[in-house]
Amino acid sequence: MVQSQLIATIEKAALFAWPPVETAFFRGWLLRGGGGHSRRLNSAATLDFEGGDGDGASLARAVAHVERWYGERGAPPCFHLCDRVRPQGLDPYLEARGYDRLTDTNVMLAAIDPHMVCRHAVELEGRATALAMNALCDPLWSSTVRAARAAVISRIARPIVIAVVTIDGAPRAGGLCVVDGELAGIFSVRSDPRFRRRGLARSVMARLAVWAHGMGARRFYLQVEDDNAPALGLYRSLGFATVYRYHYRQLGEGRA
Repeated sequence: MVQSQLIATIEKAALFAWPPVETAFFRGWLLRGGGGHSRRLNSAATLDFEGGDGDGASLARAVAHVERWYGERGAPPCFHLCDRVRPQGLDPYLEARGYDRLTDTNVMLAAIDPHMVCRHAVELEGRATALAMNALCDPLWSSTVRAARAAVISRIARPIVIAVVTIDGAPRAGGLCVVDGELAGIFSVRSDPRFRRRGLARSVMARLAVWAHGMGARRFYLQVEDDNAPALGLYRSLGFATVYRYHYRQLGEGRA
């Protein structure tokens, strides 16, 4: 599978694994809206473009359409740009228009090893139960953000499971897995700060590997921001490698 096909396959799986409230197509771009404060849920995916890479007028009209679409929804215009962005000149064009570059992120891939060592008891939840949400959500999140995250999980139509490590009767680590054919996406892996460096996240990944492999998946994919050094270290130690990268361009207030 060539790199561009691999990117398209993972991005399609990620769309179904983390679904927005609404979508719309325009000139080959996929506009995603709704679903809380997640940029992935509120940005235009730019894998394809209809109209010719060198047509500046066509690009300007397309960007203006995206800006109107998000403006009508009370959201800042935002573009999701990965290594396969179309047209290739989109990133510098947005930068020149005053769009900020945000959230540089690695998309990582690894073979699923169902024999990973799991050193803790891990419970599996098939939906956004109270136990699952307490494991996945930061306790400092507002009820609105927490409800939005639960709503995203409820919209997932692919097979899902949430792994939870419980210590002393309370959830201390968790992670969500969504299977799409031979790919399995890992999302929202989190450990209680008071219980870090005890291998809880590794146990979550190990249990998810067994489940995903049993569902027919053979490769994990996940997304990790550049500034999350602990997570990058964990996943690299588990055999994950970066296969492509993405970032966002979002228009700041007063610059439309």
